[in-house]
Amino acid sequence: MTVGIDIGGTNTDGAIVGEEILTFKVPNELGIGEILKRISENVDLKKEKLIVSTSLPLNLLLSRFEEHPTLTILFPGPGLNYESYGNVLSGAVNHRGDVVEDLDENEVRCVIEKNRGKYKNIAIASKFSIRNPLLELKAAKIVADYYGYEDMALSFHIPELNYPLRINTTVINAKIKRVVCELTKLIKKYSDDFFYYKGDGGIIPYEMALDNPSELYNSSPASVAIGAYYLTREKDALVIDIGGTTTDFVQLENGKPKIIEKVEIAGRKTLIRCVESFSIPFGGDSVVENGRLRHKRLDKPIAFGGKYFTLTDALNCIGFEIGDNKASKEKGREIFGDLCDAEKVVEDYVTMVAESVKAVDCNKIVGTGYLARYMIPMIAKKAGVSYVIPEHSEAVNAIGVAVSKISLTLYARFDTERGVAVFNGDVEKFDERYPDDEEFVRIAIEKVREEAKRFGASDEDVEEVRVLYFNCFTVVRGGVKRGKIADVIVQIEPGISGEFGK
Repeated sequence: MTVGIDIGGTNTDGAIVGEEILTFKVPNELGIGEILKRISENVDLKKEKLIVSTSLPLNLLLSRFEEHPTLTILFPGPGLNYESYGNVLSGAVNHRGDVVEDLDENEVRCVIEKNRGKYKNIAIASKFSIRNPLLELKAAKIVADYYGYEDMALSFHIPELNYPLRINTTVINAKIKRVVCELTKLIKKYSDDFFYYKGDGGIIPYEMALDNPSELYNSSPASVAIGAYYLTREKDALVIDIGGTTTDFVQLENGKPKIIEKVEIAGRKTLIRCVESFSIPFGGDSVVENGRLRHKRLDKPIAFGGKYFTLTDALNCIGFEIGDNKASKEKGREIFGDLCDAEKVVEDYVTMVAESVKAVDCNKIVGTGYLARYMIPMIAKKAGVSYVIPEHSEAVNAIGVAVSKISLTLYARFDTERGVAVFNGDVEKFDERYPDDEEFVRIAIEKVREEAKRFGASDEDVEEVRVLYFNCFTVVRGGVKRGKIADVIVQIEPGISGEFGK
């Protein structure tokens, strides 16, 4: 059995997936501890595989970006001017991974002490750190006298060369790392070892997420898409997830969600790779004011003991039975007098979603979320498309989390003239002098497979590996070939684990 948990904007959903599926839902105000407690009443979380999805850290950051100022320390070396990105200090690693200029400890301390009290977290980025992270690691030891582990991010954990975008991504990591660390501590009270769900639909050990927490971005839409495919096997459809705060849309193409590269956050382009999705700011908990649906959530629906009339309550007023439907109707009569006005609220929402469906140009929609069974038939009719609502539609996200497989990314740098290979910042000896291109790729693929298996991935789960980047050239000195230099980035393709049938 596998346990999946998705922490959304309104509710936290859980699922135990084995021969049968059990689902759980609790409001976020009760905290993740509550759903972990409920799940632990059914399975031993210390023995079962646990996967957690959360988009909350980055969602919170987006709404309060400037409230988390970041001190950025850079070691770019000679060349372009990076002063607009942060504090440029002495120290450099060249393109081959050699430290050609050591950092100045006093200079690092001076920058930190000069800015003491101004910044809540710190980002450290050396230009070629993914080929040799030594400068970043040395800087981190100095920074540890001023900042805790939870407030410090290093760039070499991000497996791509693009330095400006790696700086931006490291800044994002520094801002959200504390939130992810605190969540990790809470989860570890129930499970010593667990995985986090990535925004591209794969899972990684929690330790890796702490080093590069931006990988969690858009994990909730990703889990919905994977869960929808797992439950319906609809390969080409638009998944509509009706949550409490928003309604999210993710497109499935050939059984996989569309992926977007280099996501922009708060006006900064990053190296984040995730599922492409879009949202409208209305959901089941959206309040109704002056006869109109507003894009804000103030409380639970009246049907569930809340104080404000919402879209969910409007549905009860037109004949549905969700929660305490009598309480919804009483409030509806008080607000509208004539319950026909509640019908207009529902119709406005249906029209809004249907227009979004038409804009995507799809023939079928898959409905998920706790209001799917009520709203999707109306939306499909309005949009002129067919629909399917899977069993367990209210917790498709948590099910998608549970059935997904490990998906690791590896950056490999080979320098055969020097006899070294670097795998995600770790340097190893490499004896071959003139391997062909296919050999470099093969070694990188085998390395990422070994790493995934170390964390419990099966042979079937690591079978599909994609080459994200490859570049190779021959080193020539004095007209004589000296060796080869190659860069390879590979990733185990995200998707459904073989344990649950691909």
